[in-house]
Amino acid sequence: MNEYFTLFIRRGSTAALSSDTGRISCPQKWGHVAAKQLIAGGFAGDIYLINPSVSEILEKPTYPSLRDVPGHVDLAVIATSFNHVEKGVEDCITHGVKGIVIITAGFSETGPEGRALEQQIVARCREHGIRIIGSNCMGLYVHRSKLNALGMVFPLPVGPIGLVSQSGNLGMYWYAQAHLDGLGFNTFLSVGNAADVSFPECMQYLATDPQTTVIAGYVEAIQEETLRQVTREMYANGNYKPTVIFLSGATEVGVRAALAHTGTQATVRPDNDTSLLGSGVIRVLRSDELFPVAQALAVQPPTPKGGRRIAVVGDGGGSSVATGDAAVRAGMEIEVLSAETQEKLRELMPARATPTNPIDVAGATDEDPLSFATITEVCLQDPEVDGVIITGLFGGYRMLLSEDFGAREEAAARMLGQLVKRYKKPVLVQTVYARHDIPALKLLREENIPYYESVEITCRAMAALTEVGQFLETAREY
Repeated sequence: MNEYFTLFIRRGSTAALSSDTGRISCPQKWGHVAAKQLIAGGFAGDIYLINPSVSEILEKPTYPSLRDVPGHVDLAVIATSFNHVEKGVEDCITHGVKGIVIITAGFSETGPEGRALEQQIVARCREHGIRIIGSNCMGLYVHRSKLNALGMVFPLPVGPIGLVSQSGNLGMYWYAQAHLDGLGFNTFLSVGNAADVSFPECMQYLATDPQTTVIAGYVEAIQEETLRQVTREMYANGNYKPTVIFLSGATEVGVRAALAHTGTQATVRPDNDTSLLGSGVIRVLRSDELFPVAQALAVQPPTPKGGRRIAVVGDGGGSSVATGDAAVRAGMEIEVLSAETQEKLRELMPARATPTNPIDVAGATDEDPLSFATITEVCLQDPEVDGVIITGLFGGYRMLLSEDFGAREEAAARMLGQLVKRYKKPVLVQTVYARHDIPALKLLREENIPYYESVEITCRAMAALTEVGQFLETAREY
């Protein structure tokens, strides 16, 4: 990875944003919004705004071109019209800039002519040691540097996830999810056409970032062997970070659309493609799975040795059955529990309960919601159980039955967090109350226990924890 790529998104001290919008600066233009966000974000370095038509934007003086800027510039963000991009790049070369973000579209996604021009720009920059993010992208956000060069106006939730995306719109979707779910991102690299800086390079950067716990990405084409090499290097260097990708452009229609979107030459990949299994990179098939899976990978331990034996604890028959089915479809093993574990469970549940697996507690939690945690502990104590999924109505008992149950649900949430630390096995919660503002669920979040509304997404998140566990088990052979 070129050192300047790391330099300009980690330690850059100055930034210039070029936005040639015509006779006046237009507040609705992407470049104007990105400049506003860069200033408002508290970036500590000098900020230079480039516009040949006006003398002041956002109460800051502007410069006719980058050549007129009096100080050194580490990073240039080009948000001009297409016809001005080449001149902007030449100005960057003259000024000694080492990092460029090209937001402007109109390159490889438009066909052979645009692709050739994009390649010429990249080659010209490579001659001078310059790295490019883009073109056709949204910009970038690095929380550690307070560098926000995105055109996104809603608050950016901070958290342990590093996001890399070829799609700006999908990136905004995941940011909106994070804003609602309370766990966010520390970095967003919108790479667009990825003409120069690639997804694997972004992985390498995020692997060295101490604020990043898990890497999430949207990509439209990927080389499996390259990813395997990157994750092997990450592991060998002691900085492996679980990586989850939403790989689009997987059908004939998607391949055609990816070519028009980012100029990406994708290939058809069936949903049951196993080429990434064991690579340390997890592929999800749905856009609404990426963030929830990344959440689980960020805060929960992987299953021991990649084990897939999961116990399902449900407070209703339907929830238990549906979760059992979804878990099997996701590749989990829902085996009948040992006689010893079943006996321990019987002591905690009514006689009508089902202790085999899935476990239907049959009213135990109606009597005391703390049973969620005590039953989960029995399961985690079993060496033949690698993780637990709780499914049903967690968090809702204070509304359903009695306000007095609120304290017991909150105690259960705290205990679940302690159990994960003690037994080093993952616990995930599926609850129909996931969208409600409930104290017990807030405590789950504080205890790093992810909770979801969807049974299927919960099971996919647990499957991802097994995939990471399997990778770590086999990676010792490298």
